[in-house]
Amino acid sequence: MTSPATTRRAAPANPAPKRPKAAETVAAELRRQIVTGRLKPGDKLHPENVLQAEFAISRPTMREALRLLEAESLITISRGKHGGARVSTIDFGAVATQVGVFLQMEGTTLPDVWLARTVLEPPAAGLVAARRDPAVLSLLEAHIDEAREAAKTDLIRYADLSADFSLLITRHCGNKTIHVLVSLIYDIIRRQHENVTERTLTRPSVDRLRQDSIRSREQAVALMRSGTPAAAETFWREHLEHMRDLVLAAYKSPMTIDVLNERPGRQRALAKVRRKPDPV
Repeated sequence: MTSPATTRRAAPANPAPKRPKAAETVAAELRRQIVTGRLKPGDKLHPENVLQAEFAISRPTMREALRLLEAESLITISRGKHGGARVSTIDFGAVATQVGVFLQMEGTTLPDVWLARTVLEPPAAGLVAARRDPAVLSLLEAHIDEAREAAKTDLIRYADLSADFSLLITRHCGNKTIHVLVSLIYDIIRRQHENVTERTLTRPSVDRLRQDSIRSREQAVALMRSGTPAAAETFWREHLEHMRDLVLAAYKSPMTIDVLNERPGRQRALAKVRRKPDPV
């Protein structure tokens, strides 16, 4: 007797791929026009009835396509007599904020963020060394000089400049993907620099560590200027690993990045902290 299992029709070996909904297809085409520059920020899309005719779809389908693009912040839709859909300027800050919120919801730790830095930043330093752009190297050196001055009078400003130095490396490395990925976690990096600065203000030994960090940045730029990519990459990785160990020692355990939301009420008062002059 044949069992039900043997009479059941076998599933096809290669099932046909699911066809996208009409609204998704229309949204994909409009998205392509936006990302390729055919439609630029500020451009107004054709009226709905014109788009309906162009894509041969119903009004509800057209509106669903526009809602998909609006949810991606690619367009804004206004109502009224002079309303319609208009191409938006992408707010990268909003995207980075969403990434930060997601990482917090996932319970991401500070060591996790530092690991990402040691993966992404060192190759960028090597790329800067390979390019040896005099203007970029001069910019990095000027940035170090600014950080050196801030370390004397404005420690929160110094903390922000320390984070900015990494962003300058990735911005000018020639690889947009690396820079975007670092930019997405930049706010976390900046707030962590500020947070650990506030936590260690009363420790006299920390000033020496700041000076060591400045000298390390100078060495990194010197390696970049000499055009030795492998050496620059290795040096920056070792620098980040060393700084990671020092920074994380300011926390009692592998804290989640939520700790950076605990803003001390006296932070602004600490923004201007004068360091005693170095002995002659």
